[in-house]
Amino acid sequence: MKNDAVLKASSLLAAAALMMAGCAAPAAPQARPTPAPPVATPTPAQSPTSEAPAATPTPGDIAAAPKLKVLATFSIIADLVQNVAGDKVELFTLVGPGTDSHDYEPTPSDVAKVADVQLIFENGLGFESWLDRLYEAAGSRARRVVLSEGIDPRVFAEAHGEAEHGHTHDADGKEGRKEEGHSHDEEKAGDHAHAHGEFDPHVWQDVRNAIQMVRNIVQALSEVDPANADFYDANAEAYIAQLEALDEEIVGLIEQIPEARRKLVTSHEALGYFADRYGFEMIGAVLGTMSAMASEPSAQDFANLAEAVKAEGVDVIFLENVTNPQAVERLAREAGIRVGPSLFTDALSAPGEPGATYIDMMRYNARALRDALTQ
Repeated sequence: MKNDAVLKASSLLAAAALMMAGCAAPAAPQARPTPAPPVATPTPAQSPTSEAPAATPTPGDIAAAPKLKVLATFSIIADLVQNVAGDKVELFTLVGPGTDSHDYEPTPSDVAKVADVQLIFENGLGFESWLDRLYEAAGSRARRVVLSEGIDPRVFAEAHGEAEHGHTHDADGKEGRKEEGHSHDEEKAGDHAHAHGEFDPHVWQDVRNAIQMVRNIVQALSEVDPANADFYDANAEAYIAQLEALDEEIVGLIEQIPEARRKLVTSHEALGYFADRYGFEMIGAVLGTMSAMASEPSAQDFANLAEAVKAEGVDVIFLENVTNPQAVERLAREAGIRVGPSLFTDALSAPGEPGATYIDMMRYNARALRDALTQ
């Protein structure tokens, strides 16, 4: 009995202990496993089967990128290109300011430049008669951009036969022909009239043609360097606005010259486009269409031109900045006329001089003509 009482008491104590435990602070909840972070879906750049997108270049990257290398055949074209391309290109010029492109002879360094550039800007129409040989000798792969494309070329008077072959033109510019036959001497004169060919290459002497040349420049630059196309377009449009204003300015200057005195005698036939655009009559050129540095023409040629000058009442002959002054001075003596100021025709002047840019050159020529022909 005693043992039974002890067992019963022990059971009651155990039950009480369990009840006390049930009334105590609740047990800590069982810890849940921390969920694993979601697996990142690979982006196209991370995917092993996708190409990484091109990174947007920073200003530093752009500054470090090599500039497009371009070449202009002579100084007038170089100035047009510079106004469009700005600092986005490395520009080289073969025939510099004050130099006659007709008589240019390439140097070894010029051959290296032609081989190294990506674009070559040329006038065309036979002006750079040496360029094909230079391009081939250099093994160049540069793209050649002919800036006279899109311009209606003017036919040289000598090649056309206007003087030698008795052609006449009516008010509409239509060609007629006198009934007289051609002599052997006349045909010979036409045969060697010009090293360039039939067409006058001096297209830039009409400012409207220079505008077309600028449009050809911006198109080529934008195609080869599309990253800077907006820059080229903006520069071109701003420059074209200046050229349009220049064209109007020249028209106004020439209108100040009495129409009867708008007659030109020059060193060689480089101002035909200028004459056509701004209302001059070309009476003649001492050296015809040959190089401005060529030797003097024959005594008969001098006599014929002096006679024409006297018949037209011309009292001034104009030099060119790349010219043979002896021939001009001789004609002036024989015809009894004065020598006018030197005009810029085939090349710009050196920096700091009056015709150092295309705009300065054309403005200077118009003012010089106005001043000389209103005295």
